[in-house]
Amino acid sequence: MLVVRAVEDIPEQGIKKDDRFQFYVVDAHHHMGKEKGHRNSPSGAYDFYALLWFELQRMVKDQLEGDLLLFEPIEVVPPELPSRLFSSRASWARMNHGWLVDRTIVFPYTDDYSKSDSPDTPSFRVSNDKIAGWTTRAPHSTRLIGFGRVDPKDSLSGSPDRPVKEIKRAVKVLGLRGLKLHPLAQLFVDEIDSDYMRKIMKCAGDLGIPVIMDTRNTRTVLRIQDLVNSMRGSKKYEKTLTQLSIILAHCGMSPGDPRLYEVLRDPVFYGETSTLHGKDVPILFQMAHERMGAPGVQWSEKLLFGTDYSFLSVQAAEIILHLISRDFKGTLGDIQRIIGGNALTLAQTPFRTDNGVKRQPKTVVYEKCEPTVTQELEESIISLLNNGWNMSSLDLMIPPRHTWPNIQSLERGGYNGIHLDSYVMTLHPKNGGTEFHVWVRMNPAGLLSCTVLGTKGTLVLDTAEFAAQRLGQELSEKIREDARPMRTPQELASSVLDMLS
Repeated sequence: MLVVRAVEDIPEQGIKKDDRFQFYVVDAHHHMGKEKGHRNSPSGAYDFYALLWFELQRMVKDQLEGDLLLFEPIEVVPPELPSRLFSSRASWARMNHGWLVDRTIVFPYTDDYSKSDSPDTPSFRVSNDKIAGWTTRAPHSTRLIGFGRVDPKDSLSGSPDRPVKEIKRAVKVLGLRGLKLHPLAQLFVDEIDSDYMRKIMKCAGDLGIPVIMDTRNTRTVLRIQDLVNSMRGSKKYEKTLTQLSIILAHCGMSPGDPRLYEVLRDPVFYGETSTLHGKDVPILFQMAHERMGAPGVQWSEKLLFGTDYSFLSVQAAEIILHLISRDFKGTLGDIQRIIGGNALTLAQTPFRTDNGVKRQPKTVVYEKCEPTVTQELEESIISLLNNGWNMSSLDLMIPPRHTWPNIQSLERGGYNGIHLDSYVMTLHPKNGGTEFHVWVRMNPAGLLSCTVLGTKGTLVLDTAEFAAQRLGQELSEKIREDARPMRTPQELASSVLDMLS
């Protein structure tokens, strides 16, 4: 997490000089695998974020001398649970760095594994397997969110359903949680508004996964808009469009074009910031602030921070510095949305695959919980990873959509919208056994609640949004009726392990 300090009083926001704030940072655009001269892996990502922090510090000196910043970046601190997990094993501990970025959405390059010689094997099948291998196993599953890729033009040769089948496999079997499409690399720029693309968008929307699409100019952005508009008014796509989210990578590389913001006003569309640098950076945020407000929606809900590593390197530092500069027109809450909250909102469905089963939830509670109690519970779960278990994901709880708060100073608690003490773990035995959700949450009164539940059926957790109204009534009643009070930290940890057996 990035910690910043106010360089002066900001009365209109109730901020005093030297107040400190921490931002949870998510990189929404990051490649892994191997493509010609580009290679990247989880350890490479963490090394890059360490380099990005050093570049940020270097640039800050000039910015402060020019009196350009409202907030000074002063340090990077890791979220406690993921960092402790990385420290739990010597081979993982060497990667316990690079915490400028806390979570990363990763997907394949158009890599050396993307094409198959068999007409029945979809493009990117091996690439998607590799992404899943990194993102759904501890320790990287606590820092990485995997997206799959397909080549829509696979529909034109072999089975016409090859791309759709691969999307379903990537999500339901591998546990990937979104889709990357690249019209230029896969040569379908002129065929974006096509029947085979409508099939792909229907599949993604029905699965409830976000789609990030590469855009190199406004013309591509408008073609994607035409695709979505062609689906409107048809009952066939009615459900699809209520769940479809499309992220326009690079914001069409056209931040000065008013048409970009007309598209981003559409509930389906979001913009991602990678490749923007120099004067394009202030232009993007100024025009978004002026043109994208809508009833019940903050303009800052529509933009996501991304790096496009390894195609780009430290340019992302310019985005971060602008967000904490005098020129940025938003609040600290706007910064947190852009720099991390929006990406988590779009990927907020907890990890699950077809390996889940129906299971009655079991809940234990502990009153007046101290941090040491939570740590003992977490250490007992971490110990499972050395005894035949895997953690497929760690999803921190977030506020409901459209309700992101303004953030507190560290002197007042440091809440930034991310519930660092409330989360959903997905655990399963490494021998291929059933996956479970372990849902831990802390309420303001100090009541710790831990529920173990299945990932299929009606009694499941469908969202990482921390709101009672988002839970099904049946699940809420079951948790409330069956919760068992624990008397000691040891009894709490032991009971949770028993519930997993």
